[in-house]
Amino acid sequence: MRRSWLLLAFAVALVMWLWRSPREEVTDNQARGTGRAPEPGYVATGAVLFETDEEGQPLYRLRAERIAQPDPTSNIVLTTPQFEYQGTTLWTLDAHTGVLPPSAQEISLSGDVIAQGERSGAEPIHIRTASLNVDMETRRADTTDPVTMDWGANRLWAQGLHADMQADHLRLISPVYGEFSRKRK
Repeated sequence: MRRSWLLLAFAVALVMWLWRSPREEVTDNQARGTGRAPEPGYVATGAVLFETDEEGQPLYRLRAERIAQPDPTSNIVLTTPQFEYQGTTLWTLDAHTGVLPPSAQEISLSGDVIAQGERSGAEPIHIRTASLNVDMETRRADTTDPVTMDWGANRLWAQGLHADMQADHLRLISPVYGEFSRKRK
């Protein structure tokens, strides 16, 4: 357990150091000695990024097998990302890949995206779609791809969704079809 925390702390420190390292002008030999050499990017494996509130409590966590940014102006590419947000409902979003623009707080998930919402005393919700865009600051998620939503023995299909994870509000985009099973006593 202690080793895991040390590795996590080292990975976070490495990512922060690489992301915020001082930039100095270097002569580019291939560009006829003028201009600046391209700034290096980074690759982190088994990385965890998180943001905290004023009390130091995590607002969200973003885990990935691999996070890579070839240079500071390129998109950040995530391999098997998992995004977690703890509000009234614990939301966990998993996908094959993810992309973060360098200057935005929006993650684009793609490839068998599975979102799970768990709330005390309620059936867990499972949502499946091909892609999902998540604004990490406002905790909103959107897709226009087909969506399947399961909870208990119930199932809905729709052509897209809009979710506000902070307000626990989910809207399916029509057409919406469903199967509902009655609980037997």
